[in-house]
Amino acid sequence: MSQPNAPLPPAPVLMTCFGHCGIGLGAESYRRLLLDVGADPLKPVLKDTKDESRILKRYGSTILRFPGAYTGGETPLIPRALLVDLDPRAANLILQSYPDLFALRDKHVIHGAGGAARNWAEGRSRFKNEVTQKWDFAKQLSALSPEPVRGYTVPFAMGGGTGSSFACSFIEFIKSNTKEHATIATLGLLPEFGWDPVILEAAAINIVMNLEYQIKYSDCSILFANKRLREVAHKYEKRVEKIPSIIDDLPKEHEVGWKDYKGMNLIAANAISMFISSFARETEWDMSNYRTWLATKRPKFAIPWVIPILPDEDQWNLNTLSGNKHNTMDSIIDNINKKQDAILFDIDETDIRNHGGPKDSCCALVKVKGEFDIKEREILKRLIKERFNIEDSRMIFIKIPIMDKEQANITILVNTKAVGPKILEIAREAEEAWDGYKDEYGRWGLTTEDFKQSLMDVVHQFS
Repeated sequence: MSQPNAPLPPAPVLMTCFGHCGIGLGAESYRRLLLDVGADPLKPVLKDTKDESRILKRYGSTILRFPGAYTGGETPLIPRALLVDLDPRAANLILQSYPDLFALRDKHVIHGAGGAARNWAEGRSRFKNEVTQKWDFAKQLSALSPEPVRGYTVPFAMGGGTGSSFACSFIEFIKSNTKEHATIATLGLLPEFGWDPVILEAAAINIVMNLEYQIKYSDCSILFANKRLREVAHKYEKRVEKIPSIIDDLPKEHEVGWKDYKGMNLIAANAISMFISSFARETEWDMSNYRTWLATKRPKFAIPWVIPILPDEDQWNLNTLSGNKHNTMDSIIDNINKKQDAILFDIDETDIRNHGGPKDSCCALVKVKGEFDIKEREILKRLIKERFNIEDSRMIFIKIPIMDKEQANITILVNTKAVGPKILEIAREAEEAWDGYKDEYGRWGLTTEDFKQSLMDVVHQFS
């Protein structure tokens, strides 16, 4: 017998999405999570107790359940998500396209009258002065989760203005101004200089400040690279075109500006949804375990390796969920043999082997049918060693429950010193550019002393 009022799950996880990029990644990830368990993102509901058992145990505490909104006793599923952007267009598009998924419009979004124009210092100042005073951030979060929050996932772009600076200010706010001992996972996207309309010098300064805040306040920092995502999306363009996306549900007149990022967002969402599933699907692994894993390891940043890059198109379409022929370890091996796997960070495979370190480690998130026994584990260990040269003792394996019709997926988060050269190159550019921007940033409260200290911390962390 179905319950008229489905109880709120305990100790929830909230996703807070900052800026145009963060909102796109967050919404696509929620869509992916719902499709994983057979729910319809355009009208996500629980119909009975069987649905509740099937969906909620796998979607976890990243949603709310409210009764009575639909006919026939259906209980809507509503993401615990906050979409934040000083430019209102991105969040409003998602709200218009998913009116039932983001049903609590007044609670799901915060926006202003214009972006921070790639000025990290301006964005930080506006977060503190405009958002926290005008909107009361603590009240906004409690509206999405009346009970204490155990964790936040924060997708954003690291080289922009609003997304970059607001994400930094938010994680500082959570760690410094709240009583909650929540774990924070940041999912940061490095821009692609020379391709995206990014001002190199300003973006480099923003990235340095962003990395400093992640070092201080993030418990699990995961890095994606826009360049790598674009290259992979271009390589699999024909497959990407067949896969449903949030883009397909946007008003046609607003597709321009989003279409170019469809494949990139789908690929990133595949990895992000696996990350969320690792602690939401009733596993013993929790967000705080990521903090423990990375606590003593430098550089304290993880990069994702996904297999497959994109699940079969059937997995993204509610009406054509596939059978179980693709949910075994054999299908994972088949994807690797066909080169349908990728590291989602702009780094060469030889760099990982040659410029890693003896303390490099990885956390493998495994969603395959079966018990994932010794034989399967040894296969995956061998693949990791071939790619990353990581010792057995520094590998962690997390088995994620899989549904009968789901496709097998593996996302391996790698903590490696090989990211250092890429970051240090950006840090050098930021140092050389600072004199040209110090007056502009200084007007918004970022002093030369503060920037230099952040630069030193970042260089030390990645050297």
